[in-house]
Amino acid sequence: MADKNTGLTEINDGTEISFEDALSQLEEVIHRMESGESPLESLVENYESGVRLLKLCRNKIELAEMKVKKVSAKDGNQEAENFSLSNE
Repeated sequence: MADKNTGLTEINDGTEISFEDALSQLEEVIHRMESGESPLESLVENYESGVRLLKLCRNKIELAEMKVKKVSAKDGNQEAENFSLSNE
């Protein structure tokens, strides 16, 4: 079901959405909010959608990290490695 104010597909209805799609939708929400052209009610709805999308993205990243750690453990590397998003 699409939200007519945000154009987002509901993510709580059991429909699976990819990380990339969620991130893209989150970027769209941020752009709409930063444009300053939305009425207050729409801003609140966009904020709520953004929070849900951010939570979904974080959950997918955490799941991916757990899978990597599990594979590393299976390969004999019992140490959990810290992940960093920076280019060190």
